[in-house]
Parts: sequence; structure tokens; C-alpha cells
Amino acid sequence: MRVSVGDVELFVHEKGKGRALVALHGGPGLDGSFWFPGLDPLAGEGWRILAPDLRANGRSQAGDPALWTVPQMADDVEALIEELELERPVLVGWSFGSFVAQSHMARHGSAAAYVLMGTIAEPSALDLVDEQLARFEPERLRERVRSSWAREATVTTAEECKQILDDQMPFHLADPEGPLAAELIARDRTVHQPAVLRHFAGGGDYGMVDQRATLGSLTKPVLILIGAHDRTTSPRSAHELAELLPNAEEVVLPQTAHMVPYEEPGLFLAALRTFLARV
Repeated sequence: MRVSVGDVELFVHEKGKGRALVALHGGPGLDGSFWFPGLDPLAGEGWRILAPDLRANGRSQAGDPALWTVPQMADDVEALIEELELERPVLVGWSFGSFVAQSHMARHGSAAAYVLMGTIAEPSALDLVDEQLARFEPERLRERVRSSWAREATVTTAEECKQILDDQMPFHLADPEGPLAAELIARDRTVHQPAVLRHFAGGGDYGMVDQRATLGSLTKPVLILIGAHDRTTSPRSAHELAELLPNAEEVVLPQTAHMVPYEEPGLFLAALRTFLARV
């Protein structure tokens, strides 16, 4: 499905019928397909899963690169909600998508509730990635992983994007040498977009805007899902965000790093279902 949000059309992956769950993907340079099959069970439980490719990502139109910003993407999400006339949607953001979701919370706050995963409280928390890269184990994978992060700022082809994601995957998992890395790589169907990855990676903060001053007064229910072993988005920073938000709860997944829907899928879905049942 394609939906106009003004100057561009967004491609939206859709599954299920019922109340809308709008799911924002990570990246940048990835797309909404990454949510599936993680959210498939909810599509059979009265939820309409809508996973847009953010502007310039996936199959969505790119538009003016000057508008490739996290706040603009948050405005696009609001335009999507309005265009589809969604009632009481729940907005879910994962990693880069959680940065967009936080900007939506601050700029619009129109969703009935929010779920943030693989998230942080403010941009400087991303500086901790370098420390994690320097001590990443197993050591035999360290240089491959570290190089993949460095290549983000100069990537030029979709094939390079795919290789970067594949090389980084062990870093994003609690068990870097387990079978899940190969499984996620094999089923990846992302339409990779190097230009938008290069655009955001050059700044180091991936376009995240510090919204703490505004979010401290947001009363909407928020669930924060934290991977205890997350090397990309600091669990401590995610906890700080949960402490800041007046109506937030946090759930820590003990054997999860950054791939929250896939490392402990049973615990992930249980936490999500419990939250969704009361909002």
C-alpha cells in the first residue's frame, strides 16, 4: 500500500485487521519488512499492523534530501495517521524508529500509546557504541563488526548496505555466535537504501533530537522494552528515559541485545500483549 503524506508517498507493509499498530523500523536505510515475522502473531489477534518505510527508506519515495530528518519523519507518521483516519493507534518504534517515535511523542503525541525498543534517552548515549566495539567478543569478529560501522558513512550501493547489516548482526545479538545471526541474515528482505544511511551515519547521532524537556510532561502510556545486553542503545540510557516519562513502564528482556522481537520472542510478545490489552 502507498500512502501520500504530502510531498512524498510512503510504502506501507500491512498485515491483519483491527486497531492500528504503526511500527517504525530501524536503520536508517532499512524498511518495514524487518518487523515480520516478529509481529505476525498480533496480526491474527485483532491488530492491523502498519509498518511504513520511512521517507527515503525501502520502497518509499525519497523527496528532498533537505527533509531527511527525524522530525520530518515524525511529521510523516502523523500525516499517515490522518490520511488513513486511524483511531487510537499505538505507535511502536525500534532503534532509529524509536528516535522517530520520540519526536512524534514530542511534536504530536496523538497516538493512544507508545512502545519504544532499542532506544535511548538522548543522542550522546550513542557515543557508548565505540566503547562496546572496542571490547566486543569474540575478538575474531571484532574488526569485521567495527569496520561495518565505519563503512556506513561512505556506503554507495544496496549490496554494500546488505553486507554492512550482515557484518554487524553478531554485535546486535546477545549470543554473537548463535544460530540466530545466520537466520536473520537469510530471511532479510530489506530494500536497502545507501543514500539515507550515508546521510544519517555521517553525523554520529543518526539525526536523533533530544526531546527530554518535552517528554517529561507526556502523560500517554509508554512501554519501553530493553535488551539487557544491548550494545547499540544503552540499557542504562533506556532506563533513564523510562524514569523521565510520567506514565512509562519498562520491561527488561534478560537474554536479548538489540534484536528485540527475535531473540526472546515469547517474552517480547508477552510484554507487548500485556501492554496493548490495557491501552
